[in-house]
Amino acid sequence: MENRGRALNAAIGVVLLGSWVLLVSRPAQGIPLDQRLPSLFGGSLNTSVNRFSANDAQRVLLADRLQPLSSALAVARSQAPIPSASGAFRFAWDPEIDTFVRSDQSLGSGVAERAQTLGRGAGIVSMAYTHIDFDSFEGQPLDNLQSNQRAFSDAYLNRLNLSQSERAKFADDRLETHLNLGLTLDQVFLTAAIGLADSVDMSMALSINRIHMQATAAAQIVDPPSGGTGNGTGQFATNQRGVTVGGGAGVCSTPFHCAGDGFSATAWGTGDLFLRGKWHFADTQFADLAVAGVLTLPTGNADDFLGFHDPTFTPWLIASKPFGRLSPHLNLGYAFRSEEDVSQAQWIAGADLMAFTWLTLNSDFLGFHDTNSDQTNDNVIQSAVGFKLNPFGQFVLAGTFQFPLNNDGLRADVIYTGQVEWTF
Repeated sequence: MENRGRALNAAIGVVLLGSWVLLVSRPAQGIPLDQRLPSLFGGSLNTSVNRFSANDAQRVLLADRLQPLSSALAVARSQAPIPSASGAFRFAWDPEIDTFVRSDQSLGSGVAERAQTLGRGAGIVSMAYTHIDFDSFEGQPLDNLQSNQRAFSDAYLNRLNLSQSERAKFADDRLETHLNLGLTLDQVFLTAAIGLADSVDMSMALSINRIHMQATAAAQIVDPPSGGTGNGTGQFATNQRGVTVGGGAGVCSTPFHCAGDGFSATAWGTGDLFLRGKWHFADTQFADLAVAGVLTLPTGNADDFLGFHDPTFTPWLIASKPFGRLSPHLNLGYAFRSEEDVSQAQWIAGADLMAFTWLTLNSDFLGFHDTNSDQTNDNVIQSAVGFKLNPFGQFVLAGTFQFPLNNDGLRADVIYTGQVEWTF
């Protein structure tokens, strides 16, 4: 009963801290983060054959390409899994000495669940921190995104009633856009778990997120030196936001041939609340089996990429088995999400090795597979290596490093996670 009281107090502490963070959380300045990229250049690039005449509003193709950023970030947040509620230790009642005894097992994985539960009355509290500095989107480096499109649409040129020779001057003009995008996610997980029975665990985790986004964009109108007539270019309209009127170099030395824009914005606050239950239902010769369910409740602002738009439910099948010092494990799950958040099949496969009673080394592979197959963020595959260290008592330190194995989605070269955990 004393341990259950501690777990309840820990859970209440998580809720109270999350409530405080929610009250003091800071949204992105001015407009939500999900509107920052579409708002570059005022939302469109206004080109004209003469800056004083009617203009042709061109969509910023780079902003369109990055439209799936919200769902991509949802996957990225999943790449920093909720800290395992299995705990580093398991306690079982020993009737011979009339007390709970710690099981002789590895300290577990940093990213995966194992079938074993905490044990009746045992509990854990933990805090994990993850840092992700994103480097690429669908294989393209974020610091060098480019698009190339026609500067003038046929509909616009038709409206001008130009002669054939005049039309030829502008029909081949190109609108080139370059974007340097920086995106960083810092995520803290606060977790509390309790063993309700020898085979049943319940846990709660709250994420607190900080998103920083900055961008520098440049656009220019050029007349192709080859393949085109090379006979002059159009201009940006006088009302184009960020238009260069002089003082630049190269193409930009000519007034109204270039435009620039950018922003730097940060949002932070609570992300999602995760309620999780696990039932260890079978032990076999080759695998111990459990099922788990995770209900995700959005408590943060999805428009600022802090969390999901709608509640999510993810059932999991968990298999693991210790074979001496080596403990392989497999987690299979499916995240049922709204269309806006995008549902996903998820899996984690790996093993942890008890190098010493106080040190466990682990290695995993993680997969996230969108079900809408829209050629964006469809298959994200990661590898992870890490360790768990028990320096004293029932206190555990853990570190995990993830690396991309393919180019799909929004990716970082390395994802860093550190965790502290205490079992009581």
